[in-house]
Amino acid sequence: MTTPVESQLSDLQLKVYDLIRLAGWEGKTTDEVEAELKLTHQSCSARVNELAAMKLIERRGARRKTRAGRGAFIYVLHGLQGAEDRLKKDESDAK
Repeated sequence: MTTPVESQLSDLQLKVYDLIRLAGWEGKTTDEVEAELKLTHQSCSARVNELAAMKLIERRGARRKTRAGRGAFIYVLHGLQGAEDRLKKDESDAK
């Protein structure tokens, strides 16, 4: 089922979005998206930045190594919470 926002994305934006969405909390780095979709860095980075500007994806606080060994931001769906964050929220709500 396509949401109204997803129907407004270009084919390439949708491929990048779906790859990040399906990764769940583990997310994807731009480097991982480039490799899996066989994109150039410029094309992939631009699509990731567009999706982030639309508030469809966001950076996690963590980083993961790229193929070149550098630390890269991990992107997940906007508003997605990890299990630890949900537990902390549940505990604070219970007080």
